[in-house]
Amino acid sequence: MVSRPMRPAALLREVRDDDLTGDERLQYLLTAALVDNFLGQVRLSLKDHDGAARLFTDALTAGRRAQDPVSLLVSLYDLALSSQARGDLAGAAGHLKEGLALAGEAGDDTSAAYYLEGLAAVAIQQDDRQRAVRLLTAARSQLETSGTGWLHAYIPRVPHDDAVLAALRSRMGDAAFKKAQAWGHSAGSTRAVEYALE
Repeated sequence: MVSRPMRPAALLREVRDDDLTGDERLQYLLTAALVDNFLGQVRLSLKDHDGAARLFTDALTAGRRAQDPVSLLVSLYDLALSSQARGDLAGAAGHLKEGLALAGEAGDDTSAAYYLEGLAAVAIQQDDRQRAVRLLTAARSQLETSGTGWLHAYIPRVPHDDAVLAALRSRMGDAAFKKAQAWGHSAGSTRAVEYALE
């Protein structure tokens, strides 16, 4: 009789991390977080928002237990995307603000910029155009100054390009758009993070 191979997530769950110690436990938690985030992104792309949310929540739990900032930043961003996809804008904003605060505390300006983009996407859905332009422009300025960093390799970015800004400009009018854009260009990392966390 040939047994079926276990799926990676099922295989990870077969081992209880309480049975592991030290480096083995940490490696287990980091692997679990990485696998759950990856599988959650697949679920999210298939529009299985609830399945994605469960996997992202498991990843966040593993990241918290491992006290690993990388796992936390990826998991919070992913969980925000699934909340946003389910229409839970308050939940999405909460996850994004938590991740933004972590990135800000660590001085990780590039990761903070991706969180600013995420909060801008929420602001667009809430029809807060001025906030969206400020956050998108501040994010773009941070990425131009600091480089692209590492987070974008692990997350699907929200729409953030010139087409998004052009659509906002057409809905706001030139004067209001330019004023919001000027704020974003001049805010700097600390001020942009403080504004986004309001």
